[in-house]
Amino acid sequence: MTLRLFCLLAALVFGFAAPLSAQSLQPVPESLYPGLEYLLTVPKGSADLAPEKIAEIVSFVASTPQNVSMSMRDRDKASGAFHAFAVRGGLERIVEYAYNPDIPVFVTMPSSVREQEWLDPATRKALKDLPKALDQGGSFLLRGAEREIITPDANTGGYYAYKQDRALAVFPGPTGPVLVSVACQTEPSDIGRKGAVVGDDADWNYLYSQETGLTKTGLGWVDSYMYNAHSVLVLVADTGAGVVKVGSFKWLNAGWAKVNMVKQSHIVNGIKRFASDFKTVLESPRLPEARELASMYASLKGSSPESLRGMVAPYLDAVAGTSSLAGPFKELLASGDYLRDMSREEMVKIVLKEFLKQRLGRTALIQVAQAGAPGAAQP
Repeated sequence: MTLRLFCLLAALVFGFAAPLSAQSLQPVPESLYPGLEYLLTVPKGSADLAPEKIAEIVSFVASTPQNVSMSMRDRDKASGAFHAFAVRGGLERIVEYAYNPDIPVFVTMPSSVREQEWLDPATRKALKDLPKALDQGGSFLLRGAEREIITPDANTGGYYAYKQDRALAVFPGPTGPVLVSVACQTEPSDIGRKGAVVGDDADWNYLYSQETGLTKTGLGWVDSYMYNAHSVLVLVADTGAGVVKVGSFKWLNAGWAKVNMVKQSHIVNGIKRFASDFKTVLESPRLPEARELASMYASLKGSSPESLRGMVAPYLDAVAGTSSLAGPFKELLASGDYLRDMSREEMVKIVLKEFLKQRLGRTALIQVAQAGAPGAAQP
């Protein structure tokens, strides 16, 4: 394969819509790297977190205006980038929803995460102590391993499953509590599989298949992987201003043939995708109380597969009526194989997400009156 053809295919596979040019990004301060490297050792470490080692990072996130993107130098062949945003409200509200073991992660990250599961149930149980530490103004540190599956890429349709080590810490900061989440994926993901974004990505409608490759026309043959990824998410509360400043530092090495095809602009766009929905959900005055969402989720998980299929069927009928489907999905939906082969958790996910959309005032494909009630397609 010639270099020119190789680069052309790379652009097709990883060329997300309207990426920023690398030259437009200013670099993060060099003085941040010792603190970042220290944080990346925490998930596999055993010592308590030392806040003084990351004081400059906390200050940087607190002082950086929202919607600022910056470049970072490569790490382990992975491209790096930073993006800042802000969430109105307190850190307590973010923890109540985004770090609540009784509420699935996709509720606050609907366009980014399909599924997240702690590999040790004890880690999930320990997470319940986080709100108490936050309320008391103390410190908290949790370490564990998790398996995560992300949503399909908006351009290629590919999605990935992988394992990563994570550390989650809370400690007092200069203007309020600080939360730091560090994730390290050190082994390649499962091979990329064909998924689909149905309609606008902001509608949160996704389909998944077990076929390997990418959904984009002409690229079904690509065996792609996420080779490694490292991320540091820093949330700095300004209690007086009623806002939480967020800084996301991320490195990603993904592609095929062991070649990294990821540009810094791709990472920035991915963080923006996550940030937009994170803000949409958590800033909404219509967001159901956390205990209601947790109760709804528990009730749906207890529903029979037959009941769940009855709720999901009209959703898939509505999806099948769209004209944008590609790859194997038209046939899977038309034959009924997609619904038949869905896991209980996947059906629960669809119903809960549709419930969330209608409560937030967004367009839902089915109406979910209560847990266990059959959905009906919107007129």
